[in-house]
Amino acid sequence: MTDLNPTNQQILNHGRHFLQCRGYNGFSYKDISLKLGIKNASIHHYYPKKEDLVAALLEERRNNLAISITQMTESKKSAREQLQYYFDYALQEFDEGKCICPPGSVIINFQELPEKVQKQNTLLLDNILEWITNVLRDGLEQGEFDFSGPVETHAEAVVETLMGARLVSSIKGRMTLVRAISSIKSCIGWRE
Repeated sequence: MTDLNPTNQQILNHGRHFLQCRGYNGFSYKDISLKLGIKNASIHHYYPKKEDLVAALLEERRNNLAISITQMTESKKSAREQLQYYFDYALQEFDEGKCICPPGSVIINFQELPEKVQKQNTLLLDNILEWITNVLRDGLEQGEFDFSGPVETHAEAVVETLMGARLVSSIKGRMTLVRAISSIKSCIGWRE
């Protein structure tokens, strides 16, 4: 990833916000430059094309997820605690006004997006699914969850439900997300 000086970090922060609030096609460098009071050329210095910025944002999210997973593993977080982290993260982002999750932010017109954006998004989604699959498997083995059927199918359902709920919550409000999380817990037999 590019050097993270203060200007670059601000570009990333505003780019992430716009991406998660408006989607890939819903913002431009002009939106970011107006927020920061800089010229578009300053953004192009760090990210020559919008696809470079968005790919960097998705890669950053993958790296942050890997760090969080490592920290939870090292601190021996239970499956429930790890899954709750995922839910809390979604709620926190909603509260910050970011209604679209990072992988969901580029799903519309996915096939028309630049290859590097598609690649980073696919990698991020794969990382999330792999993590949730492992969490559900561990939770099932440890008796924290109680469900039948393939773990992979349940992991996909968890991710898909949360992604969809984040979109609908942008219209219907936070309780949509809260209810979706409650439904997920019920479907996997969440045991306290």
